[in-house]
Amino acid sequence: MSSELIETLWRQFGVEAGEHFDLLEKLLSAAPGDGAEAERIAALFRSFHSLKGAARAMDLFAMEAVAHRAETILGRVRSGALALTGEIAAPLLEALDALRGLAESGMRDRRDGRAPADLLTRLDLLGGEASTVKPVPAPPPPVRLHESERMLGLFVGLLHDGMATLTRALDLDSLDGEGTRSVDDTADRLELACERLNFLPFADTLRRFREALAARDPDGILRELQAVATASARIGRLTGKDAGAAILATLLADHNAQLLAQGGARVDALLADPAALADPSAAELAGLLDRMAATLDIVRLPRASALLRVLADVIRRAPDAGHADWPVLLTDARAALGDLAARAAREPAEDLDAEAAAALEGRLRAFVDAVSVEREAGEARRPLTADELSALGLDPGLLRFLSPDGTADLRAAIADPEMRLYEVSAFLETSPEVASGFVQWMGSKVRAITNWPEFIDGRTWLRVLIASPQELPVLADALTGIDPGGGFLRIRPCNLPTPDEDGEEAGIEDMPPLDVPGLPALQSAGVPAGDPGTPPSAIHPPAPPVPPARPAQSPGGGVLRVSGEAIDRFMARIDGMVLLSGELNATANDLRMEGALAALTERLGAGDPDLHVLREAVEHHRRDLLDLDAQLSRSVDRLRETALDLRVVPIETLFNQFPRVVRELARVQGKSVRFVTEGGDVRIDKSMVEMLHDPLMHMVRNAVDHGVEPPSGREAAGKPAQATLSLRAIQRNSRVVVEIADDGRGIATEAVRAKAVRQGLVGEEDSLLLSPDAVREFIFSPGFSTADTVTETSGRGVGMDVVRNAITRLGGSIAIRTREGAGTAFTIDLPLSAAILRTLLVQVDDQVLAIPDRFVEEVCGFTAEDFHRVSGCWTVMRRKRVLPVVRLADALGFPATGDWPPAGPGQCLVVVLRQGSRRIGLEIDKLLRRGDLFVRESHPGLADVPGVGGVSLLNDGRIVIILDGDELYRLAAAVPRCEAAEPA
Repeated sequence: MSSELIETLWRQFGVEAGEHFDLLEKLLSAAPGDGAEAERIAALFRSFHSLKGAARAMDLFAMEAVAHRAETILGRVRSGALALTGEIAAPLLEALDALRGLAESGMRDRRDGRAPADLLTRLDLLGGEASTVKPVPAPPPPVRLHESERMLGLFVGLLHDGMATLTRALDLDSLDGEGTRSVDDTADRLELACERLNFLPFADTLRRFREALAARDPDGILRELQAVATASARIGRLTGKDAGAAILATLLADHNAQLLAQGGARVDALLADPAALADPSAAELAGLLDRMAATLDIVRLPRASALLRVLADVIRRAPDAGHADWPVLLTDARAALGDLAARAAREPAEDLDAEAAAALEGRLRAFVDAVSVEREAGEARRPLTADELSALGLDPGLLRFLSPDGTADLRAAIADPEMRLYEVSAFLETSPEVASGFVQWMGSKVRAITNWPEFIDGRTWLRVLIASPQELPVLADALTGIDPGGGFLRIRPCNLPTPDEDGEEAGIEDMPPLDVPGLPALQSAGVPAGDPGTPPSAIHPPAPPVPPARPAQSPGGGVLRVSGEAIDRFMARIDGMVLLSGELNATANDLRMEGALAALTERLGAGDPDLHVLREAVEHHRRDLLDLDAQLSRSVDRLRETALDLRVVPIETLFNQFPRVVRELARVQGKSVRFVTEGGDVRIDKSMVEMLHDPLMHMVRNAVDHGVEPPSGREAAGKPAQATLSLRAIQRNSRVVVEIADDGRGIATEAVRAKAVRQGLVGEEDSLLLSPDAVREFIFSPGFSTADTVTETSGRGVGMDVVRNAITRLGGSIAIRTREGAGTAFTIDLPLSAAILRTLLVQVDDQVLAIPDRFVEEVCGFTAEDFHRVSGCWTVMRRKRVLPVVRLADALGFPATGDWPPAGPGQCLVVVLRQGSRRIGLEIDKLLRRGDLFVRESHPGLADVPGVGGVSLLNDGRIVIILDGDELYRLAAAVPRCEAAEPA
């Protein structure tokens, strides 16, 4: 594989592992009772299992070992042997931390790490493996599939990388010509590689896949993909490398689930009108029901499968829509299908209620038998006798499974000299790949007469009576392609008895497995290695979980992972388009041509006809440019807005980082805290997630440490022993409000006032005049705290100045609500995106500057007479208060021109800048407008300039310097108070 491909795989691994880490953190930190416990445990198990597989694929065996042990523990939890208590969750969280570290080191160093031995030992104890842990002998060397290990390794990589492309053929409707060529090229490369490695049966499978693709045969495509999955699984096991079998098996299982969902919707639509159930609708409906029944067999819902097969048999009879019982039966059948859809979508999938399904099935059978007797009582539908079945080499027990239609089909097959009868035995509970391929084969290549289950040692085998004009070797070859190991599918002819030495019929246990040509003799996926003739009674592999049916998605409706850096580069390209749009605007408004034409007209005279034509052409051209500029500007604006949507992520990604912190801190301090989150689906800019983490973490830890009382104190105050700490988010128009609230002791306002006086923040007498809200503002002062003791977490208020500064930099604000003895809530008001900034655009000389809107109180006009010098500083009277005013150019160190203070008639414009309760005026040359700017990362040299907070671009291409409001206020206040002499 190329280095670029390897880097792509590592990046993909990092993204997927990060998603699993975040999910595990959330699930393990959740309090018991928060949501369905069974679903939580199942999700934990799946995530650890997925991490184990991903780690193995990247050769991170230490990470695989930790994930495997965590998976084993959760397996015991799922079986009921363990309860997911805090004592069990704690080591699983340690395992999660270890997995994070191993993944980070693996991605950084591109090699395996070392798992903590003590952690592995503790996990083994919980997993019940400590007593059985013995030195494991070195595994036998893998079977050498080819003399060149290098060529074999390249082939495995090629096979793994090609799986996703091959599965695109499952969706033929969305596969255009270019997509078809891509799939065919991938299959062609794999076929050629198989031929060079002498994997000829595998090459034949890929060739048949390409033929099915060319014919756009969905059944053939699915059948050959099943064979590809089986072969790649064997190659993966023998080489110890990931050949992509797991990916393909998952996609095939998802495909089957989608077929079930799509089929259910279509069946319900057809059943809605009993009068429309005539050919060809009846044939379509019966075929859909059969396919759904086969899929239900795969997901192991036998009662639902049996009911659908009976319903399909009824539909094929095309009963009279006017029959009195028919509409009632259809209504009940639709209700049962609706119930089935809900049950099948659960995790795990649930079968229909046994009693209700049996009752409806009995009514359907009775109805179809009655209708059959009414409509046709000919010889073709006369039930067969036990002797007749025995003469055909069939089990007389089939009598109870043969419907009248099945009987007619069997008699027709017997009467047709070209048809042959076969009995196929299938074990479908272990390998979804084999089961899916078998269902497709049954639906397209043979005619099924009837089927019946047979229980052998507690396992269900499906026996199917089929009719086909093909010879036994042809059918056997087809089944070999589906199940090359012969462990799941068996076939024998039924036209003649096949007695053994005692004259008895040969049982399924005596049927030899199908031979596997080509590749070394291997067991099918999920079958233990051993004697290839292993009877069904010896097959004990656990059935892998089958995903529940999900609603079908439109082609291309999946999720595409894009890195944040790629989105930022995309935004930069859009800004480049803004520059081009500005150049087009400048060209469209360039009046030099008009000036030249005016001069020429003056020289030649206005009556020259050629000059008149030229003038009209130039004017028409200029109008076209202006129209094009307007359209392009609108398109770029819409594109920018759409691109900004890519930057937002659910705030849940931030909230999920706190449950564990609350849980651990409460445990250390002996407190009981219930942590609640709401509004996790609210979306914010991805850059804000990292910038909000530290402020929220500080407030959450403060709430647990100093806001929440110990259980004894809460009970003494008449509160529940368990405190509640909530973290909520809500979107209000273009703002997001985040609230951190607890039901603890609240903020002691008097204690805050007294501490502020002691620290010299306010005088004693002045403090008594302040409102409670004004007193509580002191907690945002640097170094302020009312805590009596120092702990690992700060007292409420310590560091809150940093919190407010961080939120202010994001364009937000923070407010407090509290009541002593009842609790405290901090409310943070933020913009949806830190990348989009609402600003006031002003101009100083030729430079456009942007002042963040939250720092602007108003813009005023003053005349020269309004300026007075107070304490050496130029001021104006505003709202009966003195407002100091400086030139914005002087504050920023720009060259300044003109008189200061202003002289002469007219008004000068002053922007009133606010910072908390303080105000200062900034004199500007020109006021442009208010506008939303996309903040771009500025050059490091520019970022170091005092007062600069970022840069952006205007639609005309001009660069805008975005000012830092806090730093701007500091610079303005530092301007020398006597800048110029008094005006003359």
